[in-house]
Amino acid sequence: MGKPTIGIDIGTANISIYSDTEQMIFHEPTVLAYDTKKNKVLEIGHEAKDLAEKTPGSIAVISPLQGGIIVDFDMTLRLIKKVESRVSATTGKRFKQMNLVVSLLPGATNIERQAIGDILFSLGVRSLYFIEGSLAATIGAGLPFEKPTANVVVDIGAGKITTSLVSYGGIVTSATVRKAGNELDREIAQLVRNKYNVLIGLESAEKVKWQLRCDMHSHSEMIEIEGRDLVTGFPITIEVASSEFQAGVDEFLNRVLSVVQTTLENSPPELSGNIRASGLTLTGGGALLSGLSEWLNSKVSVPIHVSKAPFEAVALGTSMAMQHIDRLINIEKVTPR
Repeated sequence: MGKPTIGIDIGTANISIYSDTEQMIFHEPTVLAYDTKKNKVLEIGHEAKDLAEKTPGSIAVISPLQGGIIVDFDMTLRLIKKVESRVSATTGKRFKQMNLVVSLLPGATNIERQAIGDILFSLGVRSLYFIEGSLAATIGAGLPFEKPTANVVVDIGAGKITTSLVSYGGIVTSATVRKAGNELDREIAQLVRNKYNVLIGLESAEKVKWQLRCDMHSHSEMIEIEGRDLVTGFPITIEVASSEFQAGVDEFLNRVLSVVQTTLENSPPELSGNIRASGLTLTGGGALLSGLSEWLNSKVSVPIHVSKAPFEAVALGTSMAMQHIDRLINIEKVTPR
């Protein structure tokens, strides 16, 4: 019996891992709580995220990826080691006993690829493959990636937005912007601070985001927000009209539209008819922003579909890639340097 395969999507917001039997093994925030005095990781994932802005100064809650890339190599290594322990407890196997398929941004630099490879090889991994994330999302969304037809996937994550045209097992053209859901969270927190003198954390801002719609000009609702009054220092609850966040949402939407338009403009004319017929498929957590599919349809005039499991599409497709390796172009076997 051959080695089992797992697919890993190391995202800015979450790390998702699926088995080759399409079972979720791990899905938690890409966050760790680190004690700087003891040089020790205390928690990872949900437990670490829950500690954000609630800890003493010696404990840092760290997100080691930004914009889909590693910005803190050491903390990413520590995080992945803890993730491996969790996966081993579930599967009974270490990473070195499995085939690992890891998703990467289309056009990821050699430095970015080496960073991921170095981390995994340091854990003893012997069988490692890289697949471009948009191709993995196409597989995970159940689209006919292997056929000579147009599959346009818009993957909207926390750290980046990528649109790719996939046909015949490979990426024909793609575009990426490295400002996405997390940037909207920061804009929400900044508006509340500037206008209301109330400090809220990014986790609270994220909760606000999921109560927003793409178009709130005609349908605004009051949102209750808890934070700290910067004048008195006391806890405070305020109500803010959802329409006050429209400018930030508009910037987010324009980033989505920009990468979609770039990809469509660079698509071969021979595939234009396919695109008009099959439309665009949205994956990633940002696909769930209320009203997004309707808004995007009004801008590009093609059908818009939301993947059945947008959060998991990349990780799921990554885990399935080895089954289709002979029909995939944008997948490569990686060896240690």
